[in-house]
Amino acid sequence: VIFDEIHYINDSERGVVWEEVIIMLPEHIGMVFLSATTPNHLEFSDWIGRTKKKKIHVISTTKRPVPLQHFLYAGKELFKLYDASHGYLPGAYSAAKTKLSSPSDKPKANAGRGGGSSTGATTRSMGRTSGGDQSEWTKLVTSLKDKALLPVVVFAFSKKLCEESANKLSKLDLSTPSERSEIHLFLESSIQRLQGTDRELPQVLTMKEMLKRGVGVHHGGLLPIIKEMVEILFGRGLVKVLFST
Repeated sequence: VIFDEIHYINDSERGVVWEEVIIMLPEHIGMVFLSATTPNHLEFSDWIGRTKKKKIHVISTTKRPVPLQHFLYAGKELFKLYDASHGYLPGAYSAAKTKLSSPSDKPKANAGRGGGSSTGATTRSMGRTSGGDQSEWTKLVTSLKDKALLPVVVFAFSKKLCEESANKLSKLDLSTPSERSEIHLFLESSIQRLQGTDRELPQVLTMKEMLKRGVGVHHGGLLPIIKEMVEILFGRGLVKVLFST
C-alpha cells in the first residue's frame, strides 16, 4: 500500500484515518510512505517500526531540482529573502517593511467602497471576500505577469480556500485573444463528453468562465473531467494562475 503525502497524518481531521489504516493493515502487507514535507521522518519511521514490528528503511535527499528561493511581496515589489547560494539575505525584510510603511503604499480609507477601484468589489460566487484582499491578489498577479513570472501555482490548505482565492481574481483576464479562443475550443470539445444536463452543472459553468481567463483551481472536490481539463490546460501554459491543494 502506497501512502502519498503521509504528512497528512498530522491533520487534525484526517490524521486519525491514516493512523487506523496503518495500524489495521495485515502484517503481510508492505507499505511505502511518500512525503516531501515531513520534518520528523526518523521519529515517524521509528513509530511505524514499533507499531508494525518491522524494519523500516528511510530514503531521503536534500537535492532540489529547482533551487529554493523565498520572496516577500510588499508594496507592489518582490524582495528576495533567501536563495540557495547565499542563504538568508540581510536587509531584505527591513527593506520590505520600509516599503510598506511609506505613505504611497498604505491602503486608502475608501478602498473597496464607493470611491474605490473596480477591483475592490466583492466576488460573485462561493462567498464574499473583502475588497482589500481582492485588490491585493490582483496587484500581486499583475506584478508577476509584468515580471514574466507566470504561470504560477498557488498552494492552499483547503478546497474552500482554493475557490475563494481564485474568485478574488474574477476581474482579471490573463488570456490573450488567441489563447481564449484555444481554451474555448478545448473546453467545448471536452464538455461534449458529459451527458445532457451535466453540461450545465454549476461547477462546470464556473470553471469554464474561470479557465477562459487563464485562472484555475485543482482539488479533490472537482469532477474528474474538470480536473483533467485543468491539468491539460495548465500543461499547455494556458492556465496562468492555478490554485491547488
